[in-house]
Amino acid sequence: MSLRPAIASVASASRMARAQAVRAASSAAASSSQASTSTLPEIHLGQTHPSRYHDHYDATVASDLLYMTYNHRATATAEAQLAAASTEAAAISKPVTGYEANRPKPAPRGNRPIQPLTKGITAESVPKLESITIHTMVKEAIGNKHALLSAIMALRNISGEAANGGGRNGSTGVQVVISRQGAAAFKLRAGMPVSAKVELRGEAMYDFIQSLVDFVLPRIREFPGFTLPVQSASKSNPSALAGVVSMGLPAAAMGLFPQVEGNIDAYPRLHGFHMHFKTNAKGKDAQEHARALLSGFRIPFHKK
Repeated sequence: MSLRPAIASVASASRMARAQAVRAASSAAASSSQASTSTLPEIHLGQTHPSRYHDHYDATVASDLLYMTYNHRATATAEAQLAAASTEAAAISKPVTGYEANRPKPAPRGNRPIQPLTKGITAESVPKLESITIHTMVKEAIGNKHALLSAIMALRNISGEAANGGGRNGSTGVQVVISRQGAAAFKLRAGMPVSAKVELRGEAMYDFIQSLVDFVLPRIREFPGFTLPVQSASKSNPSALAGVVSMGLPAAAMGLFPQVEGNIDAYPRLHGFHMHFKTNAKGKDAQEHARALLSGFRIPFHKK
């Protein structure tokens, strides 16, 4: 009868020892897992392959553009314009007395926009791409906003852009554009989603140009190139003074991109789209310099 309490105390002691061992093992495992997670290296998704068209610009196109667009008189013209601007600023800064005091300054005569200073092309200001915007308008979205899904999927596959994707924190991905004003004739109200767009920067621009030039443009039937503006077109309007070249392609061209053609049955409908190539060129002959840059990437142009 005296052995039972001793056996019970031994059993309880062994159970306590096992519980303590289990707690120690669990705490050791937790500490080791925390240590292992804290020592994991930071993963950064960078460039996976060299951009052939970016290397082509650095090695060939930039030097050719500098040779073709260099103007010896541009420096003298820029200095004269700066001197005239400083003289005008000094005249404005003088105190006004008499009849002109406390009177608003008259607006400039005519409706011509203020032209920027004409600067010469130097090695630091050679025309280069800054961004490419792809935009597509979906008329069916006015009555059914789900019609935008095919355009959004196509633009995302063509551009490869997602919001903060690919290690690029500044990437906005495909954006849905809403109407600012309504139009009763088209049953359009302000705030309705009507189109989609995506902006490309960095290496994504050159990857898009490579797909466009190598796979899409050569397979468009009877495609002579993008039409140049007529020779009598004004060169002083805001669009001519900005280095932005806009062009469009039909809906059939969207299906020629390899990213879309490989799974074209997944898209209920293809849409036409516009491309806006924004460069750093500004001032006189900005669009001519921008088109020369795009010609260096084998994008064809022709006269109407």
